[in-house]
Amino acid sequence: MLILQLLKKSDEAIYFIIDDTTNKKRGKHIIAAFNLFEHTSKQYIWGQQLVCAVIEYREIVIPFAIEIYVPKESVKTIGNSPKESGNPSLRDIRTFKKKTIIASEILMEFEADEKQSAEGGVFVVADTYYACPPIFTLCRQRKYNFVSMLKTNRVLYLDNPASGTAKQMNVKQYTKRYFNRRNKNRIIRIGLNKYRVYSQKAVLKSGGAVKLVCTRNTSHSTVKVIFTTNAALPIESILTAYQKRWSIEVFFKMSKQYLGLRSYQNRNLKAVESAVRLSLISYNLLTHVFIEEKRAQGKRLTEKNLAQFSVLSMRDHFRQIAMSDSIEYCLEQNINKSKNTLVKNIKNLLLVA
Repeated sequence: MLILQLLKKSDEAIYFIIDDTTNKKRGKHIIAAFNLFEHTSKQYIWGQQLVCAVIEYREIVIPFAIEIYVPKESVKTIGNSPKESGNPSLRDIRTFKKKTIIASEILMEFEADEKQSAEGGVFVVADTYYACPPIFTLCRQRKYNFVSMLKTNRVLYLDNPASGTAKQMNVKQYTKRYFNRRNKNRIIRIGLNKYRVYSQKAVLKSGGAVKLVCTRNTSHSTVKVIFTTNAALPIESILTAYQKRWSIEVFFKMSKQYLGLRSYQNRNLKAVESAVRLSLISYNLLTHVFIEEKRAQGKRLTEKNLAQFSVLSMRDHFRQIAMSDSIEYCLEQNINKSKNTLVKNIKNLLLVA
């Protein structure tokens, strides 16, 4: 929330992005690990799933929350070790929660500025898996704009003016009937890409009234059906919001490569939660230092300056700051001590840093 305040600018939308990621593990006794399908490698792996939410504001990604998904089989074993059974205070009592419930609880903790919510400047963007009634209801209550994509088997209802009834069909049938055969679809440009689009209001089964946007990049034939719970949103805003979903994938990659999001080897669930949350805190710390340094240099937080943020460069820069501070501290505290004592103290401080 502090970073949001530092970046605050009028007429800028907030994108609250929800997704999950996998961490492959080797140990068969790691709690909350199970056989799961990894979409990147197209194979089953043994590992853990993490439900995460980030905020993108003015092209800066701000990690918000992360939770470990615990399958039903693992819920029963948590807190049942002999050591914990004798001490009730050490037991970790948990109940099974679907990933969609975890995501809705994370979203419930987020509170946007009231003015921004009233003006429709908050977008909740998620994969099609998280397009579920709990999140729909929460977004409508708080006046957030939920944006996601529909799978081809999702059922929707379209008004039929001729008969005065609603016509039921799935998304695959809808795209064939109302999009592919139309020759005069609208063409819009988002960034460097051109899209052929067609928009219509509909009622989603278990989702209520929504606005559909069928879109196809002019360079290929793949059709996507994107929808939003706010029927008043323009098509450009809907497509721009859905494009923001890629930001969380970049965040996962950077955090896993440079901030230890997948390098933990803990068996205990609380230790795993601490490790992954420290990774998110590290990302926010680097972001905060970057913004403060820009302001200290007298530079404005423009789009060009904010685009210079890099996790790798800021991590190396932060290590240099920690090293110089540690050396200065040791020199001040060990003026009359031997050289070996000074070197030992410096090494200890650098290890901590």
